[in-house]
Amino acid sequence: MTPPEEIQNTSAFTIRSYLPEDHPGVINVIKSVMDEYNYIMDFGEFDSDLVDIQSTYQDPGGEFWVLEIDHTIAGTVAAMPRQGETCELKRLYLLKGHRGRGWGRRLMETMLGWARLHGFRRVVLWSDVLFEPAHNLYLKAGFRPTQETRSIDPNNPSCVERFFVRKKNRGE
Repeated sequence: MTPPEEIQNTSAFTIRSYLPEDHPGVINVIKSVMDEYNYIMDFGEFDSDLVDIQSTYQDPGGEFWVLEIDHTIAGTVAAMPRQGETCELKRLYLLKGHRGRGWGRRLMETMLGWARLHGFRRVVLWSDVLFEPAHNLYLKAGFRPTQETRSIDPNNPSCVERFFVRKKNRGE
């Protein structure tokens, strides 16, 4: 696994920390996924964390990464510290044309490497029950679904999220 401080870089792609100039590309990636499910983004409520990504994620000790392919933001993932030795994986999204090629795994490995480096022994996430391809990725990475669900997005009442948990393996 690549240490998170090292920028994963080839001539084709880079996974790096978010910069303010990435904002339009980040919104484009996430909105494109929301559009696939006919979900409405609401920057005043449910998606307010995306208004100022640096203040929401990076300033309080978390991180937000972008996947850049050929100078285009093609994916995102974030980490947010929670209580104790727990952090939350958030905002793992890929443009449709880049799915199924290992990019999601690379983004998740970047986040999990960061979590390990910062001493988090438990990683949690919430994922829409409709995002089945993402669930397969989470399962392969050692996450386990729980029975806990929530529906907290008033603009998208059909959006139901399931809670997943990953505990650090002994060898990690």
